[in-house]
Amino acid sequence: MFDSAKDISNLLKKHLNYREGCLNLIASENYSSDFVRNQLTSDFNNRYGCYETCHPENREYTGNRYIHEFEMATQQLMSDVFKGKYVDLRPVSGHMAGMSVVLALLEPGDMVVETALSDWGHGLVGPMCQISQLDATIQVRYMPFDENRSVDFEKLKQQVYELKPKLIIFGGSGTIFPEPLAQFRPVADELGILVAYDAAHVTGLIAGGTMENPLDVGADIMFGSTHKSFPGPQGGFVISNRADLIEKVGNTLSPSMVTSHHINRLPALAASLLEMKTFGAAYAQQIVRNTKAFSAALEEKGFALCGSKRGYSETHVVLMDAGNCEVDMPIAKYLEKAGVLCSDDFSGESAEVRLGTQEVTRRGMKEEEMPLIADYIKRLLMDKEDIETVREEVEMFSRQYVGLEYTF
Repeated sequence: MFDSAKDISNLLKKHLNYREGCLNLIASENYSSDFVRNQLTSDFNNRYGCYETCHPENREYTGNRYIHEFEMATQQLMSDVFKGKYVDLRPVSGHMAGMSVVLALLEPGDMVVETALSDWGHGLVGPMCQISQLDATIQVRYMPFDENRSVDFEKLKQQVYELKPKLIIFGGSGTIFPEPLAQFRPVADELGILVAYDAAHVTGLIAGGTMENPLDVGADIMFGSTHKSFPGPQGGFVISNRADLIEKVGNTLSPSMVTSHHINRLPALAASLLEMKTFGAAYAQQIVRNTKAFSAALEEKGFALCGSKRGYSETHVVLMDAGNCEVDMPIAKYLEKAGVLCSDDFSGESAEVRLGTQEVTRRGMKEEEMPLIADYIKRLLMDKEDIETVREEVEMFSRQYVGLEYTF
């Protein structure tokens, strides 16, 4: 229990000190710069910015003169970075953004095809259908993947010709290669399928130009979050070049899903967008270089990796098979004891471990550091070295990189 302001501050300091001594390889997190974090302390923190989708100038609350100006300027920045005409920043998370797209674009009885949790999907529509009302109105199926954890386009094409879904959602939490959006576009046009892209994990790479922009190559609409490979504050967005779709999404979002859309995050989002406009290309390129170097080092040390036949990965994500590593708890929990943070396969159907290079890249690590990180993992999982010994080395190494690159 907190008894004083000092108690709160002390616990936050403990957290920061602890995380500075860890190697964060969690693919769904990032470290925001002071430039971004300092924007979270504005007066917006206690204000409302509610509006109707098509009339953002007509704010529900008074006193919104500069709030409106700020939100429209941030929307314009988002449009500029992600090359989409129409933007909605009201989703307070990437998951909410995805839900708003699904609920807006489907009619009762329609089918959606997405990535299964076992293939590192985000668990969007499937978990939505755990709600009985949605289970009764939405049909969900899962797209096929090949041995390289890439979408199997020929099987997907056969699937959609048979099922004729209303919506298909590419992307997920384990994306390691670009998806076949351009290939799929003629099929979508022929069958009248709407194409959405879940960009939550790869927004930083899209903004940095190392990954193709889904809106340029076949997606009707894109949604995601702003705090994974994109180093901004937590939050969500939806963007499209189709005004009709963004209007449907906006009308679904508000007021049924969100009224106050936490406008305190907008200044920090604007700051991170400016960062990415300036440093995004260098940042994204280094992420991919680090991913490939890290993957090669892990393979050299005896780990099997998804996508090895295609160059491992084109994103920040590394998918490692730890099936031959016998430990008495989930792999991620075991590595955490030594200060190495990552994620196990959330579906529980495999022994895959998901690793991400975006935060260590931002903290200044380059290709030459990747073999050392791979070695820590080998010593823990294969060699079964003393956890405390490795933990001390990990902490000493991590504390050499407490600065931050790719920021003003």
